[in-house]
Amino acid sequence: RARGPRASHVCRARGRGGASGMAGLAGGPVGKEAFLEALAQSHGADASFDASGAGGFREGDSEDEDRDSLQDYLDAPDTDPEERARAEEDYARIMASTQGFDLDGGSGPGAPDAGRGQLHGGVDSVRQPGNVLATYRNSEQLQGSLAEQRRVKGLERLRRDYSAKVSAAEDARGALQDEEQKLRSFRKQAEAGKLLDPARLGYQEREVSKALARLTECEQERDAAELELHRAGEEGAKSEWACSEEAAHHRAIAAERHDGEVRRAQRVMSDDEAKRQDAMDVQFAIDEERARKDGEARKHQASSKARLKGTLAKTQDRMQELEEVRDIRFNHDAQRLLTLKGSMDAVNRQVQSSNEVRRKKRDKVRTEREERKQQLLDDGQNPYEVWRREEMDADKDRAKQKLAALNELRSEKLLAQLMTEESTYKRNKEAEKTTRKQAQDFQNEMGSYAKEKKIAAYIRKMTIGNVDVLDPTGTALRIDPSKITVQKTHAFGLGRAPPSEINKVDRDLSVTARLLEKRRPHRADSLESHEMGGPTAADGDEGGQAMLGDASGEALPEGKLWVPKLTKLEEQYLAAAKERQKQNMTSVQRCWGREFTGDAFLAKPSIIAFDDFEVGKRYRQVIEVTNVSLTFNQFKLLPLDDKYKEFFEIEFQPPGRMSAGVTRFITLWFAPKLPENIVTTFPILAKTGKIDFPLRCTTKKTVLTVTPQDADENPLIDFGQVLSGETSICVLKVKNTGALAAKFELEPEEPGSGFVEMISWDPPKSEFKAHGMTNVTFTFKPTAVGTFTTTFKISIANGAPGDAKFQEEKRVLVRGSCIDVPIYVEQETYDMKTVIFGHIFRESIVVHNRRSVPMKIEVDKPKQIEGQLQINPTLAYIQGNKEQAIQVKFSPKEDFLDKNPQYRDSTRKGVQGAFRIPVKIVGAEQVLPVHTVLMGTLTTNRISFEPSVLNFGRVFVGNTTVSRMTMVNESLLPQRYVFTRLPSFLAVMQIPADVINEEDKDASGVQAAVLEGGDDGAFGTLLPGERRQLCVSYMPEAATEMNVKMQVKAITGKLCGREFGIECIGQGVAPLVTLSHSSMQLASIPSGSVSKESVIISNCSKVAYTMNLVLPPSELSGLKASPVCITLAPMQSQRVQLEFHPTRKYVELLNKPEEPPAEDGEPPAAEEGAEPPPPKETPEEHTTNVTREIRRHGGRRWENEEGRSIHASWKLAFFLKPVGKTGTKSPEQTSKKDSQIVYLGLTNCVLPPILTAAPPILDFGEVTAQQRKILPLTFQAEVGVEPQELRLDALPESGCFTVLSAPRTVTNKPFQLMVEFHPKLVQIYQTYLQVRTQSTQFQVPFRGRGVRPVLEIEPANGVLQLGSVTHGKDGKDQTTEKLVIRNDSQFELKYSLEAVVAADPNHTGPPPFTLTPSTGTVEANGSKTVTVTFRPHRPLTVFREKILVNVPNQKEPTFVYLYGHCFKYQTYALPSMDFGPFLRAKVDKPMALVDSLSVGLGSGANAETGEFEFPKAQQTSYSLKFGEGERTQYLLVGASVPPGYPAAPQNTPATTFEFQILPSDYSKYFTVEAPEGSKPDKVAKGPVVPGKAPIKVAFKYAPEENTKLMYGDVSLDLLGGIGQWITCQVKGILSGGFVPPGLPATQELTIELRAYLQQI
Repeated sequence: RARGPRASHVCRARGRGGASGMAGLAGGPVGKEAFLEALAQSHGADASFDASGAGGFREGDSEDEDRDSLQDYLDAPDTDPEERARAEEDYARIMASTQGFDLDGGSGPGAPDAGRGQLHGGVDSVRQPGNVLATYRNSEQLQGSLAEQRRVKGLERLRRDYSAKVSAAEDARGALQDEEQKLRSFRKQAEAGKLLDPARLGYQEREVSKALARLTECEQERDAAELELHRAGEEGAKSEWACSEEAAHHRAIAAERHDGEVRRAQRVMSDDEAKRQDAMDVQFAIDEERARKDGEARKHQASSKARLKGTLAKTQDRMQELEEVRDIRFNHDAQRLLTLKGSMDAVNRQVQSSNEVRRKKRDKVRTEREERKQQLLDDGQNPYEVWRREEMDADKDRAKQKLAALNELRSEKLLAQLMTEESTYKRNKEAEKTTRKQAQDFQNEMGSYAKEKKIAAYIRKMTIGNVDVLDPTGTALRIDPSKITVQKTHAFGLGRAPPSEINKVDRDLSVTARLLEKRRPHRADSLESHEMGGPTAADGDEGGQAMLGDASGEALPEGKLWVPKLTKLEEQYLAAAKERQKQNMTSVQRCWGREFTGDAFLAKPSIIAFDDFEVGKRYRQVIEVTNVSLTFNQFKLLPLDDKYKEFFEIEFQPPGRMSAGVTRFITLWFAPKLPENIVTTFPILAKTGKIDFPLRCTTKKTVLTVTPQDADENPLIDFGQVLSGETSICVLKVKNTGALAAKFELEPEEPGSGFVEMISWDPPKSEFKAHGMTNVTFTFKPTAVGTFTTTFKISIANGAPGDAKFQEEKRVLVRGSCIDVPIYVEQETYDMKTVIFGHIFRESIVVHNRRSVPMKIEVDKPKQIEGQLQINPTLAYIQGNKEQAIQVKFSPKEDFLDKNPQYRDSTRKGVQGAFRIPVKIVGAEQVLPVHTVLMGTLTTNRISFEPSVLNFGRVFVGNTTVSRMTMVNESLLPQRYVFTRLPSFLAVMQIPADVINEEDKDASGVQAAVLEGGDDGAFGTLLPGERRQLCVSYMPEAATEMNVKMQVKAITGKLCGREFGIECIGQGVAPLVTLSHSSMQLASIPSGSVSKESVIISNCSKVAYTMNLVLPPSELSGLKASPVCITLAPMQSQRVQLEFHPTRKYVELLNKPEEPPAEDGEPPAAEEGAEPPPPKETPEEHTTNVTREIRRHGGRRWENEEGRSIHASWKLAFFLKPVGKTGTKSPEQTSKKDSQIVYLGLTNCVLPPILTAAPPILDFGEVTAQQRKILPLTFQAEVGVEPQELRLDALPESGCFTVLSAPRTVTNKPFQLMVEFHPKLVQIYQTYLQVRTQSTQFQVPFRGRGVRPVLEIEPANGVLQLGSVTHGKDGKDQTTEKLVIRNDSQFELKYSLEAVVAADPNHTGPPPFTLTPSTGTVEANGSKTVTVTFRPHRPLTVFREKILVNVPNQKEPTFVYLYGHCFKYQTYALPSMDFGPFLRAKVDKPMALVDSLSVGLGSGANAETGEFEFPKAQQTSYSLKFGEGERTQYLLVGASVPPGYPAAPQNTPATTFEFQILPSDYSKYFTVEAPEGSKPDKVAKGPVVPGKAPIKVAFKYAPEENTKLMYGDVSLDLLGGIGQWITCQVKGILSGGFVPPGLPATQELTIELRAYLQQI
């Protein structure tokens, strides 16, 4: 299967190509190339091989490489034999190591044909078992293959040897022919007797013999080589075929292996692709899983975020609650601490007061004892014994008083205990009475009689006629409820309801209205008065009932006189019946598994109270009862206590079952008849049990509370310590919480005491109002220092009867003491200086206490103003002998003085914002207040900006516009300001002071356009009331709208800051044109120097613009520019040069020029009626006018303080206007919107001359391009100036200026600097030399012009024909011509003549053409003649040379073309040629050894003289071919100058020529003209002038003109052009003139004329 179609295809390919390809080899020996070509044809290029098993040879790659390298080594022809033998053994060993096969069984060196024919089987023939390809050969096969290859190599060497020997034989044959030609020539000369050296002939014969011997030897060697080649031809062809077959076999195996490698590579690639696809699938699955996980993660993350957000919200709420709790706790703890501190302070004050009293008492006792001591001593008593006795007596008195007080206290306690026990007894009796009454009420309520009574009452209420028996007679057959009751039916509202139904509805509505109208919440004061207690009527009634019970036993039920006594069994049955009834009446409520406990209904109000009632009046309470149980419930009213039920009326409609939360109203009317208190319950019975609502009714009472009190709850008035001369007021507050007023009278118990005289009280008589507060004021105005005590009595009586009666006497203890004034302040006036509106200022008022005990002080004035004036503390305690600082927090608003005019300082009327705030401090124990004053000045910290909005308008991107802004400090304090967070496109600078001064002096209002040069305005300090002008610059960075606010922060004094915002509006616009510099600073130069700078203006738009630069007047600015008006095409740029040249007049511009003196001594008087002459301008006015003009033209000029330098700054405007186009608006119609302005900032400075340069402008004038000119530049320092270190900036390379000298230190001695100007091109050169020293810098302009001279030559075409020279042996003959170089310009011209294309060189001596002079200078409008000399050294038909006239900066190069000839004969002929400009291709020829050397094949020897001579230049045969349409061909004939020219020319015969057309079949078509234009004929002859240009000999071809192809009337145009080439011979003879010795006198020329003759 592997050998199938592919093997057959190989066989077919071989069958087709084998015969034809190898047929060519049978003819004899062939070359290697022919053999390989035939072999390739026989095998076919498309033979394919089966690739199965191509991978069988797996381990022979390195061996293949070794084998190939060895094969290449064996093939090398120069291999050493021994090395070749070793290499062959290695090659055989390598081949034997592979898997081999035996094709025909032949082996060993004895089988020379072994291996031949083994390769015809193709690739399949070498397949081994397992379908493995192999190239293995055994040793015999390898030796046979190597033998074949060596045989092929030997055959190739034989062929090469044969080819080389054939070439050598041909060369020897050519050399023999040349030598024989020379021999024949010498023999002819010898025969003619012209051979000068007879030995030359013998020499030549020997040369011929040598050449013949050499030829014979070469031919023998060639024949031997040919024979050897013939012998080896057949065997070599077979070897070549075998080698080619083996090579083809290896190629087939290589192709098979290549295909196998390709298939394996494809399988690997397919496996890789499958793996890659699997990897991509896995990656895709991984990506999907990752995306799913990411989605899930995002979803869970979102939910987690939501949960976290909720948790954080809850946590935040919880934290907020915790923070609130923490604040509450903190406030509570702080309050506790403050309370504790207050208590501790109070205790400390009491302790200190007690200690002070004891100390003073001890001091007083000590003083008295000191006074008595001497007296007791005088009386003979022991003072210490007396004092001890007195102390013991005092102790006894105190003990007695203490014992008496203790007994009194015990009595009071016993009395209080008895009163408590009595009250407890009364409460117990009242409780027993209440219990008995409740039991009786329960019996009455639960009995059948009570039920029947209720039913009867309900029936009477509901029936018509209010009857309880519907039909007493019992005769009614049917009783309908609608007949006996009134019910609201559907007829109500339709106009058909009876009057009774309407009346019932009206009654119900009236009841509801009364309920809503009379509902009032219970009164807290009534409840309070009830809770205060007091004697009531109930107490008296209780006592009466008790006595009644003692007399008659237990009370009987209502309406009964006697109740039988029950037995124990009956009592048990009654109790069981009651329990059963109770269980049936109530039950436990359960709902949804929950059991309800507690009261099922709640009442609102919870306590039914009728406080402060009056007998005879009627009161109402609406009780709201709500079901608070778990589910449905119901209730009914139980009867009130029988004792009180007559005083109450109940309005209630049973609701039936009530849902949970349902409310019903009960109206309770109270009509008191006795002034007694009632405390009982309002009972209801619910399904869940009985509920008692508290019911309380209290009468009006007088309940008094007196404050202040002492520790024993006695009223106390304590004035404390009062300063002498001051007054202390204390108030006794009596609060009557009852509803009954009481009258009182206040009087002292000791009316005549001194303390009572110091006290006044008000009112002495009055009443304590009901539910009110009554103040009794005690005023203490001491008149003596000391401690005082007294008692007042208050008699109180309300005059009410019964329990409401109140009558009492109270004792009020009044005490006080008088001391000196202890409180004072440090300063009478506190100056707060300057206070800023809206800011907080603090001041400390220090209050001192002279006393040793703390004192309470209070600030009485001024009153605090919320948010503006605060005083802390307003109430304080000053420790003894200490001071207390009162902090004043003052933060006034701007309307403070307007709203509080009382605080204006009237003493400082001229000061705006002056204030004076009086402070009054009142001490608690000091009547006289302490006064001080807070004073100062109020001001604002506002800074106003003018204007408030900065509108910059439209600004080009990259350009800058400036806007003025004024800052005004409206404060009385200095303010520091700073512009913060300024964007990059905004900058703030201060306006220079000189600009402001100039504008202030000039009242014309002309403002300066140049505001740059000031300090940084982004921060600074504004003095009070200062107005500062700033300039804000805006440079847009992009074509966008700008709307920002500049933030300005200001700090007033050393206080807090304030922030202002300034709105900035602008629009960035894409630039139409751009400037390379937005601002330029020219070099500072002295007067008389020049400073130059350039700016590039570029049109960035798509429209052409006209630019006009507006310059200020040069007398004001010293500026010039070039150009000032240009038109820029789109994307075009133009350089504008600015020049600053300050003159003396510019420096003294601000100085008023001196007026010339008048001719007469006095000015002429004005005529009558004529206007008076204008006043003369003062120097100040002149300066003002000049600076105004400078500002008007957009500039600013200022001088330094010393006046040594003058500075100026200008804004130069570039006006741009679009160029009008066809169909659009013309420039005149262009609107202002289309016009744009771009500004350029320019700054210059004029310095005093420190270093001068001479000349100030170094002008080189006109210099020829590529030439040099050197001029000196002299520097000299001014007298008195320190030596200047000279530094020069590098000059631009394109400026063509060069400083040749090195700079050095310049003193007052001149220093020359040499400068060279070397222009490269024809143009004007300008630059400047920047000169710098340590003190100054300036520029020295350099000028120069590179010019191009106008070159003209004669002849104009540049072609010089120098004629022909007869070749002489010495080579001294020559011809000359003149070349004129003319300079038509006004400046000199330098030239040099350079050979571009050189002529064929002479072998010795100078070149053929020489030009003298070859370099030189031509004066302006002059000329120079150059002599061209032609002196050849050897014969040559044409000498050509191309000369360049090298003059710098010529628009086109100028060339000179030189022609010359040299022949041995004086008369010569040349083929026709054009003597005109030529290129190098016409001159360059292949090297010819014949014309190069005078030896070897290129030399010849004269047969007669035997001397060497050059080949002939004269051509003896010519072929002139007439092309299609050509009718004339030319031949040039001339005569050289005679030999010896020009020094000693020989007289030679006349030179002539003759041309004759030889007769032939076609000679009739040709004629000759010599010279051209003469008569055409078959023969032409004539003379030739020696040394002149050759003449043209014209050969004419004149075929028949009738070329119409007609045969009768038939046109034969299709046969046109059929003809033949014809030839004609012309014989030419050149005679006369110089003839070389030994040569014929005439020269015969053969000319063949060829033309195409049409035959039909």
